Order: sequence, then C-alpha cells, then structure tokens
Amino acid sequence: CGGYTEDASVLWDVDIPPLKGVVCNFCKDSPHFSWQEVISIKEIENKLGKAGREIERIKDITILNRNKSGRVINLKIISLKGDLIISAKDFRNIIGPNLIRSTNFKLFRINNDVVFAGLGWGHGVGLCQWGSYFMAKEGYKYTEILKYYYPQTELSLIPR
Repeated sequence: CGGYTEDASVLWDVDIPPLKGVVCNFCKDSPHFSWQEVISIKEIENKLGKAGREIERIKDITILNRNKSGRVINLKIISLKGDLIISAKDFRNIIGPNLIRSTNFKLFRINNDVVFAGLGWGHGVGLCQWGSYFMAKEGYKYTEILKYYYPQTELSLIPR
C-alpha cells in the first residue's frame, strides 16, 4: 500500500467504513514499498495516442491534485495540441500498471524522459499484503490483522 491504504470510494462505487483506508506502518520493509521508473516522452505520447488521447509533442506533465492517502487524482499533460486532464488511474492503466506501479508517485522531467518515483504496487484498497505479512511476523493474530485493515468490522464464524 506504500504506507496508507486507499479509500475504495475513490476508485469504485463502494463507500463503507471498513474500506475508508488506514495508515500502514508495517509494509515499509517490503521490496515493493518504493519504486522508480524512467519513461521516455515518446513512449508516453505513443501509448496515450493508441488509447485515443489526442496529444502532440508533450511539453510538460504536472500533478494537479492528490487525495488523503497521497495518491495522485489527476494529471495535466501540456502538448502542442492543447492540454489533456487525465485521471491518474487511467494514466496508469494506459502506460502500464507494471511501469506505473501505483498512483502514489512524484514525477519530474529530465530532458526527453519522465522519472516516476512512487510508493506501493496496485490500487491500495483493503488489506496490505506486505503489511499483513510483517504484522504476522511480529506476532499479530489473523483476527488483529483483519480488524486493523478493515476497521469497524466484526469477525464471526459461519455455521456449516
């Protein structure tokens, strides 16, 4: 999750207390906690073009806003053909979710490349897999882990 799980209502039509997002201080030792990717402006232009986004010669890419978990909501891409406002979720899917591993990133341009430096891998909603792994290694019981990542829930046995 990169330190904070995402509120499900940001991505989907789900707005319930257990999926509002929590601070996660357990996943910082994950091999996927932080990442960096360098992508050429040309590759970004090509992928956006193939996805039907009309741009021509990108001049700049900026982050417009972030949500409470630190993830990017929207990007502004300035090109010779005009400005394109695109959600970070759509941008990530177009460029590739294995390149842009989450929407929790910073970016800066170096010549004809854009450097993306981010936290976490995936959409970030719900249980942080690495956080729960490290919680278990610290001795937390599965019930404690589930209650941590899904607050305001009640665990119960389902009769057979």
